[in-house]
Amino acid sequence: MDIVKKVYPKIVRSLPRAKKGTPKVQVHNNVLAFHSGIPDHPGGENEHAEYDWKSNTIYLFKVALTSEKLVIQALLHEYTHAGQDEEKVMAARAGGYKNNPYEKAAKRAESQWRKFI
Repeated sequence: MDIVKKVYPKIVRSLPRAKKGTPKVQVHNNVLAFHSGIPDHPGGENEHAEYDWKSNTIYLFKVALTSEKLVIQALLHEYTHAGQDEEKVMAARAGGYKNNPYEKAAKRAESQWRKFI
């Protein structure tokens, strides 16, 4: 959370406004613990973060975020999704991630991580 407190306000000021206003940020152990409700659930080491349109919240999964760089990239990626149209993103996801223009935009945002150190 220290990294989030330091860089998230800079991200919010630098990127286009999110559709529903500034998303909240929550940190959980891992994606499986978050979705199961079991705090010490093992696994989920590959999932860094996700954005939930309903709650307007970015969820960070600390087991996968092993460096400041990864935390910043996760925030940039998910905040970018917060500025996108949910229906269009979901429709594009049906075709996979590889050629998804919304995922490509979020990946491009990640590449700017050094600006937020």
